[in-house]
Amino acid sequence: MKKKLVRFSDFASQVLPLEADFLLQSHRFEDEEKIYILNQIIEQARYPEKKVVFDTAIDKRKYSYVKAWCEKILASLDVDYNLEKILNWEQQILTDSLSVSDDKALIRLIQKSEASDFNFIKIYDIARFYRHYLQIRLRHKDYNLIHLFLNKHRTDYEFSKLVNDKLHEATSEIISDYSQKKTVDYDESIKWLSALFYNENLDGYNRCLAWIRLVFIAHNTRRYELLTDMFTHFEKLVTSGKLYSRRIVTNFYSQYLLYYASGQNFEQAIQCGYLSIKEKNNDYLYYVNNLAAVLLRSKRSEEAVTILRASAGHAKETLNMHNKIGHAAYSIFALTDTNKSAQAENQAFVFLMAYKKEIIEHRWHLFFTAYLKAMLTNKNYHGVLKTTSNFRLLSRDEHNKHNIIYSSSIPWMSALASYKTGDITLSALKSQIHHLMKINQDYAYTSITHQDLLALSKLVLQKDFEKLEV
Repeated sequence: MKKKLVRFSDFASQVLPLEADFLLQSHRFEDEEKIYILNQIIEQARYPEKKVVFDTAIDKRKYSYVKAWCEKILASLDVDYNLEKILNWEQQILTDSLSVSDDKALIRLIQKSEASDFNFIKIYDIARFYRHYLQIRLRHKDYNLIHLFLNKHRTDYEFSKLVNDKLHEATSEIISDYSQKKTVDYDESIKWLSALFYNENLDGYNRCLAWIRLVFIAHNTRRYELLTDMFTHFEKLVTSGKLYSRRIVTNFYSQYLLYYASGQNFEQAIQCGYLSIKEKNNDYLYYVNNLAAVLLRSKRSEEAVTILRASAGHAKETLNMHNKIGHAAYSIFALTDTNKSAQAENQAFVFLMAYKKEIIEHRWHLFFTAYLKAMLTNKNYHGVLKTTSNFRLLSRDEHNKHNIIYSSSIPWMSALASYKTGDITLSALKSQIHHLMKINQDYAYTSITHQDLLALSKLVLQKDFEKLEV
């Protein structure tokens, strides 16, 4: 490939499948070579595992034209890009520095805005500031246009604001229930959130918020079947341009990962996971952790190590302890599963010493599951029992048993260590493991399954494993 197409190839490799679908619907090219170039971009997006080779015989100006056209089309619909413009205009209005071109663009935006637009709330807010700006400058015609818009959509605005406030209240309850591991009946919340999501007259921002909360509930109650039709509808909204931004689309792919993982369709989940990490935003580490978890479930530990190492800088800098601890735990799992249990144990110990309080407050079960697995694999049985005792893990686990996504990993691994140190007999170990296997079925997205625990038991017990009769 000639050097002149490297930049174009890099651009094409970052185009997401949903973006490709929209570009295909939007183009009106008549030039066969431009159509060919666009189709190559679309093929690269739909089949990222294939390395599309672009024809260097085509005039490079056509590549530049198609690239610029793609960027212009996507920017015109990108709700985040448009929000940035709105916020800049707001600042310019408040500081009396609005340029003539921006003034005209703002009027056009407000005139064509509807209550269902993604950024409707912010557009309405800026229109209120703009009305003052126009009034004092005696711009009667433009003032009347903006005044008419504000009166026409006042009820819509008040409704959107009310919905937004109620979403905040509902989210506080959902997060509280999740943090306290409560088993809650979410049927009414699901009905209300679904009604918001399907409300074509509601602004897109609130609809997105409702969608994210529905996915959160589904993930924590194992009810992904509720979302099947919603995923299809969400995809249509994105490809129509109503809910498009790189941030929203990558989030969509990450939620799809959870959906596919819930049905143990790990190959599809991994494909979506790789798409979700193409954009490095504030949720990038969360997406990396989700992908790493599924890669580990699929026994693709080397891949998990690669993406976790590549994102280590983000993990170090993040203020989000949930994601920081998740990244540390999956890194420990990945190192253990790639025959680096000594390194995994040491890394876990260093992290624990630095973040004891945060681990207990946020993700103690995930972290200690990874740590105990590393120690068991490294034959540090006394370390397992010491850690279990020092952090009262069995007591914490007992309080956690009623959680719908409960995993019996910690008492299971503690029992293995107790047997290896001579604290319990093989008969007692057998009894405990048989009991633990009956407590719950494996959750498709859990960090360590019964099969994983059985494999770990076989590694630890060796010849004695057959006597467990599992």
